[in-house]
Amino acid sequence: MAPPEAAKPPTRRQAAAQETRRKLLHAALENFSRRPYGEVTVGDIARTAGVAHGLLSHHFKGKESLYAEVVREVDRQLRAATELASEGPVVDRLRRHFTAHLRFLAAHEDIALNLVLRRAQAADLASEAFEATREEGVRAICALLGLDADDPALLLAMRGFGAACDEMSLLWLRDGRPVGADALAEAWITMLAGAVRAAHGLAPSPALREALRTLGREGSASTADLPIEEMPDGRGRR
Repeated sequence: MAPPEAAKPPTRRQAAAQETRRKLLHAALENFSRRPYGEVTVGDIARTAGVAHGLLSHHFKGKESLYAEVVREVDRQLRAATELASEGPVVDRLRRHFTAHLRFLAAHEDIALNLVLRRAQAADLASEAFEATREEGVRAICALLGLDADDPALLLAMRGFGAACDEMSLLWLRDGRPVGADALAEAWITMLAGAVRAAHGLAPSPALREALRTLGREGSASTADLPIEEMPDGRGRR
């Protein structure tokens, strides 16, 4: 069998196009991380990149499409920095994941404040990218807890959990990080247990009960510390 042919190096024209695209993406990230989407113009991005105005539309089909690509690029960086560990107790893995997420936001504060946490200002394509990112995060956490991410009651509660974490992150950064990332990550574990408990209240299931036991057994200061049948409001006595 003949060995596979080595990939051909790009032509000079292709290399120039790739470099232009890279410059535009970097310039867009720089601009969108400093100002809200609505305040950034195509001209701003082209000037920062040092390329002709029309090249942005040629490579990205306009500002909205470029913004969505910036969102995806930031998402790739965030996922690489916060990937869930494959081994260890569940709550320890969640704790490391949440702490890494917060530390990434703190290390890239401009990106966090003006891009990651400003989803309400995103255009349609970028909103789709944001939603895909959040859904992937929810599914990863549900898989770790052995839960069905397609369960409507759980999805409702987990979306609320994700929105609350985003809002807390925004306030945390704006207020000068009044507590450490470790402490806030611990609070998120408590909130996650609350979201799972809320889902159990809406539609009880053995899987949700087991997830509560997991969070309660391995977490600290969790709403799931008590067995379900001993919770003070009595809703878990089934």
